[in-house]
Amino acid sequence: MGLELDFAGRGAQQIFKEISTHKTARLYFEGHVFGEADVSTQVYKFGVGLVHITFPLDLDLSEAARLSCFAESLNVGHTPVVKYCQGLVHGVIETASEYANYRYEKRLEEEDLFPIFVLAEGLDGGPAGGKLVRDADSFIRKNRKALYGIVAGEPRYEDLSEFVLERDPLKNFGYYENEMVLAERFGALVYSPESQTILEMMKLTYALYWSLKSYNFILDHELDDAQRVLEHLPPYYKFWRIPNQYQRFSKEAMDFSRDKLAIVESLYTVGMKIPHIDADWHLRTLYASLRKAFTIDDWYKTGETKLERIEESYNSAREFLSTNFFILLDIIFFSSLAWSIIDTWLLWNISHR
Repeated sequence: MGLELDFAGRGAQQIFKEISTHKTARLYFEGHVFGEADVSTQVYKFGVGLVHITFPLDLDLSEAARLSCFAESLNVGHTPVVKYCQGLVHGVIETASEYANYRYEKRLEEEDLFPIFVLAEGLDGGPAGGKLVRDADSFIRKNRKALYGIVAGEPRYEDLSEFVLERDPLKNFGYYENEMVLAERFGALVYSPESQTILEMMKLTYALYWSLKSYNFILDHELDDAQRVLEHLPPYYKFWRIPNQYQRFSKEAMDFSRDKLAIVESLYTVGMKIPHIDADWHLRTLYASLRKAFTIDDWYKTGETKLERIEESYNSAREFLSTNFFILLDIIFFSSLAWSIIDTWLLWNISHR
């Protein structure tokens, strides 16, 4: 959202706040009509907003895989789902601005759909209330291609070779033998009595992913700015350009310092331990697995590396300008000294005539 948020008052320790909930028009996808959906928008402390669209499905796994691969073709009434969500963005940012304690000049304006399928009981053609998954491992082996299509966003999932399926096997993050939690970058599938808690954890991890991605987007612009500063630093013999470039450098460095403080503080917020998760072995194990699936730690390291490089660039520019300034002072000093010597010599010669 281009914002850093501060949830003051009684909910200051909350990770997210819900902004709104409402119903949508009917949903359509390739001839399927899914009825109305529940839509909720929520914002996280680290400045990311999510639009969550929930609706019941009566599909087999192959149809679910197709919906996952082509989720952008889903329509809310006559409006494509991405365009519908974009229409909510301005209102979400405006409402979230009430909690903003810092605003960035730029924000990451990308859209992305992340389908999550939550399996219910009694959908296997058996009697209602019967268990859909009695053994998660055997269920995954039996349906692995369709499940691969759901979590990997691979439209030709039926044509996948054994080489691919064996090299990158589906990982079940489930804690119990009949629990199934599959998640990769492009989709997820959940079957668990704690599905709602797992769903919230997936949304949190997904928000962290986009938060770190947005910081890297900002830092890329900061790197470009730092590079331009270094490219246009004047040499000592063009001393008349030093004051103007020093002023420009100071402005760029101060802007970066403000962004850096906000980013580092937010990264601390993102990386902090959540007591509810940390106190539960099941949730802690699942959270660690989800963070690995979304390469959260790699995004952290990339961001920290960029911060260090930008700071090194500005430090190098500062040292270069300082060196050139002192060279200029040395030139002025020695020029003055030389003139004094010449002037003294001339006066001495004149006095002896």
